[in-house]
Amino acid sequence: MKRCTALRPSSLRALNLPLGQRWYSYDKASLTKEALLHKVEAGLGHDADGKSLKINPEAKTVSTAAGDLPISPIFDPAWMQARRKTAKAAPGPPLGRFRRKLANNPFAQALATPIRRCPNSATSLPRYFLQDFEMIKHPQTGAAWWAPGPLAFEHVLPTKRPDESQTDRNNGGDKAAAATAELVSASAPDLSDTTTGSARRRRSPITSYTLSRKSLVDMVGGPNKKYLALLSAIRTGMAVAPDTRDAVWREDMGSLLLGMMRTHATDALIARGNRPHGPKDRFIQPCVNWKDIEGVRMRGCVIWLPENSDGPRQYATLDVEEAQYGRKMVVHNLRWLLGDNEVQRLRDSAQVFREGEIFVLKQWTSTSMMRLHLLLWKLQGYLAEPDTGSSIKQ
Repeated sequence: MKRCTALRPSSLRALNLPLGQRWYSYDKASLTKEALLHKVEAGLGHDADGKSLKINPEAKTVSTAAGDLPISPIFDPAWMQARRKTAKAAPGPPLGRFRRKLANNPFAQALATPIRRCPNSATSLPRYFLQDFEMIKHPQTGAAWWAPGPLAFEHVLPTKRPDESQTDRNNGGDKAAAATAELVSASAPDLSDTTTGSARRRRSPITSYTLSRKSLVDMVGGPNKKYLALLSAIRTGMAVAPDTRDAVWREDMGSLLLGMMRTHATDALIARGNRPHGPKDRFIQPCVNWKDIEGVRMRGCVIWLPENSDGPRQYATLDVEEAQYGRKMVVHNLRWLLGDNEVQRLRDSAQVFREGEIFVLKQWTSTSMMRLHLLLWKLQGYLAEPDTGSSIKQ
């Protein structure tokens, strides 16, 4: 699906022109007085006699053929050094067990995402708890359409061999965007992708957010058009073309988004379950009963595949009494989260899921594993309904 880059012809960003930043940081070595003095003198050039112009930083003068003249304050290395911001050093790895656990905690990562606002519910929350919708351009009619953004699906599938630690965050976004466009195009045959993944923008220039809840997404596509108008109303006065206010919203957007989440989650579980190298239970470990979960190392969450649809559907937890970290584990009922069709595809494609009901999805320090935990929890919230929750105790 083609990203909406032509809906704002007056925008410089749509023309891929270099834009000035509000701030810019410099390397510490380039902010020394000697480096700044050399840079200024290199830009001054030569005088009428062909000699290089030299600056005296103590006397605040510049040598010319006519003699020493006072320099402008903007050429003063001390003034430049005070005005420019030093770039911060890259953060090192977290030290200490608590900090390492916190850095690898999916719920902490969810809370650390930037704050965004949902105009329909008038709430500001970390971006993880919201669903992004991008305005795209129909490749045939040129009309504006709303489509789910790629934030929920980025880096879910492993970009390397599934048993290697994921540190590359660059390639996953393009694959997630391509998979998102492919699924949307499959649901809407008239929308076909006419650009390559490398030429397409990672994000659309026009993006809005709603709470990641299926009931709210269905309400936006309902008969009351007020909720749909609020998505683009917050962009008023921000170089938005008038025709974008009539962007098309699919009536089945809630079901479409649910299908996309389920497909990505199932694909990731299949990739982790079909491990061709090393121990088969490196990422997903089957358990005979609930008591066996205590002996699993690097516990993340519990994946439950009951034979029938009975049991807690929404929020359920498992208490591990003697654990120092991770005493309360989330229990995901995959039959409710993924649906019967995806569960059947999961069992047919991954041998580890063909027998048993209780599995532990481990919490390795990799980007794709972290994203998989976040996607399952996002599915939990997307399908959730008001309830007091339930807890599974041993």
